[in-house]
Amino acid sequence: MKFTGIAVSPGIGIGPIRCLQREEFVVREAPLPPERIEPELLRFREAVEASRQDIARIRDGIAAELGEHEAGIYDAHLMMLDDPELLSAVEHAVRGEHRDPGYAFGRYMASVATRLEAVDDEYLRERRSDVLDVERRVLRHLLGGSRASFKLEQPAVIVAHDLGPSDVALLKRDLVLGLVTEVGGRTSHSAIVARGRGIPAVVNVQGILQKASNSRMGVVDGSAGVVEIDPDPETGTRYRVRRDRFDEETRALREVRAEPAVTSDGRRIDLGCNIELPSDAEGAVDVGADSIGLFRTEFFYLNRLQLPTEEEQYEAYREVAERLAPRPVLFRTMDLGGDKVASYLGTTHETNPFLGWRGIRFALHHPEVFRTQIRAIYRASAHGRVRMMFPMVSSEEELLRAVAMCREVRASLAAAGVPHDPELEIGVMVETPSAVWLADVLARTARFLSIGTNDLTQYTLAMDRDNERLAELYEPLHPAILRSIHHTVEAGHRAGRWVGVCGEMAGDPRVAVLLVGLGVDEMSLAAVDLLRVKAAVRSVSYETAREVARVALEQASAADVRRVLAERVHPLLPEFLAVERPS
Repeated sequence: MKFTGIAVSPGIGIGPIRCLQREEFVVREAPLPPERIEPELLRFREAVEASRQDIARIRDGIAAELGEHEAGIYDAHLMMLDDPELLSAVEHAVRGEHRDPGYAFGRYMASVATRLEAVDDEYLRERRSDVLDVERRVLRHLLGGSRASFKLEQPAVIVAHDLGPSDVALLKRDLVLGLVTEVGGRTSHSAIVARGRGIPAVVNVQGILQKASNSRMGVVDGSAGVVEIDPDPETGTRYRVRRDRFDEETRALREVRAEPAVTSDGRRIDLGCNIELPSDAEGAVDVGADSIGLFRTEFFYLNRLQLPTEEEQYEAYREVAERLAPRPVLFRTMDLGGDKVASYLGTTHETNPFLGWRGIRFALHHPEVFRTQIRAIYRASAHGRVRMMFPMVSSEEELLRAVAMCREVRASLAAAGVPHDPELEIGVMVETPSAVWLADVLARTARFLSIGTNDLTQYTLAMDRDNERLAELYEPLHPAILRSIHHTVEAGHRAGRWVGVCGEMAGDPRVAVLLVGLGVDEMSLAAVDLLRVKAAVRSVSYETAREVARVALEQASAADVRRVLAERVHPLLPEFLAVERPS
């Protein structure tokens, strides 16, 4: 019985299945009698404190096992428990409405989770699982429950509806052969912890709990996003051979960490990491990234009650610039608007947010907010090699207005004697068809072009990448996308500009070879994918990659492009790199 999902942690796990059922917490909705209000509030505070101690212990354990980078995930959990708005909301509901604290707490956390679930950005949307993880932990203490079912005595493949990052951290690594969940995404913190601990994992395997049962044999292919229950003997043997080969080649992969991403005939490709938080910089350093190729700055603006200050942003940007120096850090300015809104900016719901007031349009309509961020980035440039780029640019006018604001900021900093790099490189993201066909015009002003393939695919193919009914049609290897990338690269190079790619497609080793052949100079991807992409680049010649790209550009469909990759790139790569990752 075969299932497919999202591959989030590479490797192959084989063993008996252990199913973990969803936790159900029953809280009282009946009004509290007055004499129970203060005792119940005290019980709630004690549950929060016990949860805080639990998470602190988990954090220390992960720090010792994996390092401070992965442990930083749990700092966000601790911040949730210390959120004054949360504590105030629960206290108000208990005292003002006579609500049970468990009910009030669950209601508040559900509202936060619902807001995050509606966000388009995958990373922010996956923070919903962190909210639910904290909620479950507090309710366990409040209601006297426990997660006894996590006590494994024999090696097993874990199958569950969902697992929070603290649940994954508490699993005994030597007994967990693989993880499978019915929900989740590639950027969830549970997936990050699983990858850090080396546990093969596949998420978003819908309906698997209906078919799985304890003691049945399970196979988790965390490289291809495949799960099998009770495979036939021949299939089982094939997976065991692949598992042994994967383990051997993964050990060899670590040897390329300090090596450059250079093709066999000498073409150098810069490989950077995409990050969301300052703490993520450590992961980029650990895998030997050449740069931070995309620092998304939205986290400063979302899920808070007031605007971030210039000083707050400066300190965070400075931290990353210093940590990466002398390697460059590329900050993408605020990509707010649409579904990513902050209530204190007076934004309202739009009928079609992804075609509305977002990215550079939003920033230019909030010049003081935008100027504050630009100042913070320029100030950070005194402490490392900093770059800056603007998202969702669709016209030269937008770029010129943003660049004019940068000139104003530089003049202001210079007049005040504030250290900064006046030669800081400014570029644009190419995410819309209009930017593709204006690439030569934009390159007259921009020092570089960075192709955001996730949004470019969405806008070029006119389909919402998060619409499940369109999932099979959302195809980064569509010939229109490849031709858009090729056109942008050629336009940038004619103007003497370097051209990069940031987006999920850069994290697939076979596709990365195609991108090299299309002429890109830089690729930025998730840290977990970087070493595999580096090994892929080092396994081929630039001439071979160019020929692959030439043939791919002649194809009429994404399926034909995939056939070209399978026939021409697959044989050149080690087996564990050649597995195609599902979209």
